[in-house]
Amino acid sequence: MLKNEKRVNPFIKSSIVYVIATVIGQAMSFLGVIVFTRLMGQAEYGEYSTYYAYVSILTVLIGANLYYALNNAYVEKKSEIKEIRKAVLVLSVIIMAAVAAFLLIVKSIVLESTSYFVIVMAALHSYGFFVVTYRTYSANMENDYNKKQWLLILPNTLQFIFALFFILILPEMSYEARIIGSTLGVVTVAIFTFAEMVRCEGKLVQIRYWKYALSIALPTIVMSLSYMLMQQCDKVMIRNICGSQDTAVYSVIYYIGYAIIAVDQAVSPVRQAWIFQRLDKGDLSQVRKMQKWYLVVMSVIAIGFIMAGPEIVKILAPKNYWRFEYVVPFVLSACMMLLYRFYVEVILFYKCNAALSAGVLICALINIGLNAFFIPVFGAVTACYTTVASCGLLFLFTWILASRYVRGIYSWRYFAVFITWVITIAIAFAAVKDFAVARYAILAIVLFAVLVYTIRSKKEWKSFLWEEK
Repeated sequence: MLKNEKRVNPFIKSSIVYVIATVIGQAMSFLGVIVFTRLMGQAEYGEYSTYYAYVSILTVLIGANLYYALNNAYVEKKSEIKEIRKAVLVLSVIIMAAVAAFLLIVKSIVLESTSYFVIVMAALHSYGFFVVTYRTYSANMENDYNKKQWLLILPNTLQFIFALFFILILPEMSYEARIIGSTLGVVTVAIFTFAEMVRCEGKLVQIRYWKYALSIALPTIVMSLSYMLMQQCDKVMIRNICGSQDTAVYSVIYYIGYAIIAVDQAVSPVRQAWIFQRLDKGDLSQVRKMQKWYLVVMSVIAIGFIMAGPEIVKILAPKNYWRFEYVVPFVLSACMMLLYRFYVEVILFYKCNAALSAGVLICALINIGLNAFFIPVFGAVTACYTTVASCGLLFLFTWILASRYVRGIYSWRYFAVFITWVITIAIAFAAVKDFAVARYAILAIVLFAVLVYTIRSKKEWKSFLWEEK
């Protein structure tokens, strides 16, 4: 083999594949917003959004975050990985059964207003998401592009198709019909995925593998629950303080920020696997190049969503959902979320999961406190700004914590430029939000400037794009 023979950086290759798959999968989510805001009443849509928030939180508990152990296992126990993956998946079934039983007991004693139907469907829905995520983490470490792209596309697609089918045949029960359809869509993918993973060699019960996985995963539960609280408590608190209709408006426009988060969520597990491998080898030479060009791409996406926000909202939902003041804070909060994940990946490698969980919990509680104080005074839109502040604090905390293990892995100058750039565009949006021509002129200028900068920096990004085999 020639010494100088090169290949496309696996991080770039897998990221592109996954982003494309995420765009397709999220397109189905956007289509769902467009369709279901018109098929469901605003109150029913708000109720479903609250149900989905609870499912997101329950997904963490129902599988005890066991997929977090996979990344470490692929680095530390390469030769045993298939056996570990199988045994730990079986452990997740035991945990799921225990959590579901606990929820049913709590429902019978405390949650009298919540139906058994909702409890059972939420448990199935969340475990389906867990299984899909578990296989996705494995695909990331194996660079299994084909497998992950389908895991990103199929759940959202089937959720939409099945939910639409059930709402059309049960229009008078649109809330329950959508729950049934969404759950069935995710569970269908999970069943086939589960069957594939348990077919490999290895025992179903391996106590030492269970102990290994739990030692890594359990400390992250608080972190993930806190992260979910930070993301989802806004909807729950808006529903309780302002009502289901405000929750519906918030949930629809939330998708503008979530589109950015979704792209980052598609890439961040790939980046985490790549960072784990770099830290394991002690080779950090390419890390800052990755950081710089990742932030360039994400800034373009963020600026595009800000400037095109009003038109996106108009496409997504009927006129009673058109509240454009939500656009900027949703995008800003999404940008802050993607920033702190850079340091989370470093912390997870060094297994400092308990300290990370404590930090995320504190920031989540701060977010809840700010919501409780400001939402009754200034309305639902305040929840967007409190999330920006809380995620900013979390970014600072993760930087301080990661610096205990490795210093200077990322450039603060790149982070500062990214934040300044997005805030500047947000201010410009406030000045011209009612003038579409001006907004798109600014967007065109920004895109042209980024294109020129990219061309002038060709040598730099090419050195990251291509690496020696």
